Parts: sequence; structure tokens; C-alpha cells
Amino acid sequence: MRDFSVRAQLTLWYLLVTFTGLLLFGVLSYGALRFALFQGKKSHLQGREQRLTQFLKENKVEGTPSPLTEQLRKYAIATHEGNLFEIRNPDGSLLFPLDVNKEDRISPGSDSCEQTVYFFQTLENKPAMVMCHLALLNGRQERLYIGGALDEEFYMLQVYRNALLLLTPVLLSLSAISGYFLSRKALKSVDRMTRAAVNIGIGNLSARLPVPSAQDEIQHLAVAWNQLLGRLETAVSRLSKFSADVSHDLRTSITVILATAQLSLHQRHSEEEYREDLNKVVMECRTASTLLDALLSLARSETFSHEVAFQRINICELVVNGCRRVEDLAESTGIMLDWHLPDEAMYIEGDELLLQRLLGILLDNAIKFTPAHGEIGAAVSRTESEIVVTVRDTGIGMSEDVRQRVFERYYQADLRERKTQAGNGLGLAIARWIADAHQAELTVESMPLNGSVFQIRFPAAAGLQAAMPKVQTV
Repeated sequence: MRDFSVRAQLTLWYLLVTFTGLLLFGVLSYGALRFALFQGKKSHLQGREQRLTQFLKENKVEGTPSPLTEQLRKYAIATHEGNLFEIRNPDGSLLFPLDVNKEDRISPGSDSCEQTVYFFQTLENKPAMVMCHLALLNGRQERLYIGGALDEEFYMLQVYRNALLLLTPVLLSLSAISGYFLSRKALKSVDRMTRAAVNIGIGNLSARLPVPSAQDEIQHLAVAWNQLLGRLETAVSRLSKFSADVSHDLRTSITVILATAQLSLHQRHSEEEYREDLNKVVMECRTASTLLDALLSLARSETFSHEVAFQRINICELVVNGCRRVEDLAESTGIMLDWHLPDEAMYIEGDELLLQRLLGILLDNAIKFTPAHGEIGAAVSRTESEIVVTVRDTGIGMSEDVRQRVFERYYQADLRERKTQAGNGLGLAIARWIADAHQAELTVESMPLNGSVFQIRFPAAAGLQAAMPKVQTV
């Protein structure tokens, strides 16, 4: 059934449910009719017993001198189905009638018939129900057997059964046709959504699926898909903008490097001018390298769980190396860079390359948004439950709205006070990803024109502290 279309599956399920319902209805109604007919026959036999005993009582009151057998013979002739009853002595010997054929004789059971007993037997070549009861006849306890033909009841059951068998195929056919049209109508909205979805491509992500007016599961599906298309459109838009920014930044860096190198080759310069040209080349290479590192980290972030390798890391040494890496850049821009470490080393479990990248992003951002003669500080501290790495600056800071979105991918705030060109909006997003991968918490506190404070809080479970030679504060 899995290979069938949804419409065919719905039709088959509808047909199966209908067939099951018809089958249960037929079995239960046939059983109920049979039970009712047999109960009616039992009531009829009980009435015949009452009429027989009443007949004998009336004869006794009137003083009829006829013997019991003669009275029973007259009763059998005068009543309908009068021949379908027998009277036996308590020992089972036949009292009346004595001239009945063996084929038509009621076969007595082993029951004493103190309580009314019913059983089935063939009498006069017809199915019959027989009632056995111990009755008081003319002052004597006798076994009374009264039989009633069941040919009418079985005929009614047969007619009803045949009617059910004839109606079932017709009802199933109507059910299949109805199921098909109902499923077609139910899936009409899905067909419209499918046609609309086929026409949606990367070039028209602004298109949306039609939402049915009925508040059902299909409407919820359409709304969910439209929300997904909205998120996809936003992501593609950001990626397109980011691609344009990357192309522009790389093209600009390459153009500057090429122009500087060509001018240096074609013109004679002093040593100082050559060094200045080389510094320009170095700066542009560093810009391009930073951008490529961001792209590489972004690509690695999608498969992070398969590539990182955790090991025991001295977080103090990591901070020192990270600060010394950007020390020249900070000095060249007139910024004072300092770091403060505890008296004893602290260790965590992590990926050294990724943590270097995380610290480098925070320090690069601090240098980028801190004006000349500003200060940047890095510190390592420990609480009872965490190891904390702090990077603070005296830069331009950020508003509350910017602070809330600063870790989003491709988000770039409009900070006119920045010293460099706009970035790519990836740095802090990658930093948050690296922190999350280490089960650390990356937070920021900032106010406009008051600087920013970034903190990486590694959980105590991941921290390892060991006695090491003291590290001097620089």
C-alpha cells in the first residue's frame, strides 16, 4: 500500500473501514434477529404449556370422566401443532402418545427437567425447538415435552442473510466511489499547494503557498511551509549580501596589493617608501586572510562534531599567546593592550585552534572598535563553578538593540564610529558557535561610548586546575 498514491490509500482505507463496519453490522444484527426469534419461540412454547395445563384443570373442575390419555388426544386434535408434544413418566417411559412414529418421536435428554430446558431437534422433517418441563398433570408430576417448528424463523433468517449478502457488494461499490471523490476533494488544497511549490525556485523565494480557509491540518502545513520559505528567503538574502561583500572586500584587497606592487616595481622609492608599501601589502593580506578564516570557520561549523579534537589546555598560556599575536596591531593603532593572569595556571578541555580563533575574534573586534589611545585588557579568573576569560575595551560600545543581535550570523550594526570598513557579520557568530561547542557561555555587556566587556564562562566540570609555576602579570 505504501507504493499507492495518498488518494488511493485514503480510498482503500475508507473501503476497508466500510467493509469492517458492514461485517460487524451484519454479524451483530443477524445474531440479534436470531436471538429475538428464538426468544419468541420460547415464549410461544411456554404459552402452549400454560394452555395445556389450563385445559386439564378446567376438565377436572367440570368433572369430565375421560381418562388423561383421552383428554390429551382430544387436545392434540383441537390445537395447532398439538401433535408436537409428549408426556413421559418421571422414569422416562412414554405416557402420551403411544402411537407416534419413532422418526417423529421426541428424543428425551438426560436432564430431569426440574428447570425448564430447551433443545433443538428435527420433528416431521423440520427443524424444531423442544421445551422440557416437569409439570403437575391431574395431581401427578410428569415430564412435559412441547415442540415448535422453526421453519418460519429459519426462513426469515435466510431472507435477511441473503439481503445482507446482496447489499454488501453494492454498498462497498458506493463506498469506494464515495471514498475516491471525498479524498479528491480533501486533497484538492494539497494539489494547489503542490503546483505552487513546483513553481517556487531560488529566484522567486518571495512566493508563498496558498493557505486554505479551513482551519485544519492542511492549513497548518501551508502556514508552516510559508514560514519556512520566509526563513529561507531571509537566509538566502543574507548569503547573497554576504557573497557580494566578500567579493567586494577580496577584490579591493587584491586591487590594492596589485597596485602597490606595480607602483613599487615601476618607480624607484626610498627604503622608507618601500617599507610603507610593504606594510600596505601586509595589512591587505591580513584583511583577506581574516575574511578567508571566517569563511573556513563557517564551513567547519556545519561539521564541527566530526572535526574538533579536545585536549588539556592551559587557558593562561592561550590568553598570553592570543594577546601577543595582536600586540603589534594594537600598538600600530595607538592602543594599549594588557593582560592579567592568576598566580597559578588553569586548565580546561578544549580544541586549541578553535579557542585561539575565539580569542582572536574578541581581540580583533576590540582593536577595530577602540579609538586611538584606548585600552584593551584580557584576564583569566576563577569562581567556585566557572573559569572566566574576560576581554574588555574602552571602545565605542553598542546599544541595547545591537547587543541583543550581535551574535547573529551576517548581522552588521550601523556603527559610524568604527575605524575600519564594515565586516562580514560572521566573527561573533563564529565565536558563539565555538563557545557552545565547548559548553561555555559567551556574554557581552556594553553601553554606547562606554566600551564593551566580553566574557567566556567555561563550566567547572570542564575546568582542571593544577599547580604550575607562577605566571607573572604583564
